[in-house]
Amino acid sequence: MPQARLPQETPNIKTPTPGNDQGIPTPTGDIGPEVYRARRRKVLDEMGSGVAVVYAADSISTTKRQDLDFYYLTGLEYEHGAALVLAPEHPQYQEQLFLRTLEVEDNRWHGNRPGLGRAVELGTGIARVMRTAHMPYALNQTILQTKSRELVYLGGFATYNAPISKELKLLRDLQSRILNSSIRDASDILPRLRSIHDEAEIAVMQKAIDATVEAHKAAMRAIKPGMNEAQLLAVFEEVIHKHGCRRFAYEPIIGSGPNNSVLHYTANNRTINAGEVVLCDVGAEYQMYAADLTRAFPVDGTFTQRQKDVHNVVQEMWQATVDMCKPGVTWAELNDKSKEIVDKAGFSDQNYHSLGHFLGLDVHDAGHNHKPLEPGMIITIEPGVYIAEEGIGVRTEDDILITETGYINMSKDLPRSADEIEAFMAT
Repeated sequence: MPQARLPQETPNIKTPTPGNDQGIPTPTGDIGPEVYRARRRKVLDEMGSGVAVVYAADSISTTKRQDLDFYYLTGLEYEHGAALVLAPEHPQYQEQLFLRTLEVEDNRWHGNRPGLGRAVELGTGIARVMRTAHMPYALNQTILQTKSRELVYLGGFATYNAPISKELKLLRDLQSRILNSSIRDASDILPRLRSIHDEAEIAVMQKAIDATVEAHKAAMRAIKPGMNEAQLLAVFEEVIHKHGCRRFAYEPIIGSGPNNSVLHYTANNRTINAGEVVLCDVGAEYQMYAADLTRAFPVDGTFTQRQKDVHNVVQEMWQATVDMCKPGVTWAELNDKSKEIVDKAGFSDQNYHSLGHFLGLDVHDAGHNHKPLEPGMIITIEPGVYIAEEGIGVRTEDDILITETGYINMSKDLPRSADEIEAFMAT
């Protein structure tokens, strides 16, 4: 396969940094441009032939994030309306980036966006950068240079009542216009690659997890009867910001009393009473990567015997399944073990959900649930028992890195068992 012409580092153009980049689109986090370049190379190698398109998000704000596949391949968190074209057979430009049209007047409202040139090529790490206005012609020419005229679909598939992805719509339109072209399903490539984390990703995720651990500890120290759930949420928010996280990885759950048995409770506005258990499912986001931790702890610092009995069942489920985590184990095996324990304890109907999920750029990240675990995967283990009529909802969730020989609990510093939680809250 011919190698694409890539920008070379030059001494007279410095790597852009936030606040000193003149608007040049570039990866700005701890993960360097060389990592994104290597990821694109892997996708190109996996494709082998054809042409694929990955779109950026149409808009980005504090609540709307970048498209995660686009970010995974470019590191461009804020560049909306863009598109990445990958073409392994192209004789010169196997990677092409199309940025939205430059509107000079818009710079006054939303910040500087520079004209195209060498600095933008170096900033993005992609040799051919053009405006989206040129994409129709450039994309056609790129497809016509392939031997097979394959249109490669890298995205996921939607249910029949959900919107069709922008990428699939584009490929269908292209197929109707280019004779002898065909669409090839390569939807497994990005989930498989995204589910195996490299050292750079693991380091970033550990920062998100560490910040979340400290936030949960602060909440355990701050909790008291009469506090509103929103006040407890504010404790989490203050701590994650202090540790460099700009936002939560998902909408936090602070459920006290009857709310601790509502799996996706997010109103977070009830007064917390003495004698209750409060369930906190909260994770920070650091540089686009998610943490996801849950603890259920007593408002007064001490569980009742009934609360502790339920918590101990969940702890047994957690320990047994975490001890199984290693390469080759399947999600089905983990779920079966968890189910075996909860059935034996008599809480079959109080266990509503599966055991966990992949974690990465998204809190429920891309990955293949039907395939065995592999080294580099980060998953959550989160068993739960919910007795709504008693106001006892308990879930324990940790973030687990699969290694060559077993696992590492990345959130091990957060008290977990009932006894550990009580001991911590007593200090």
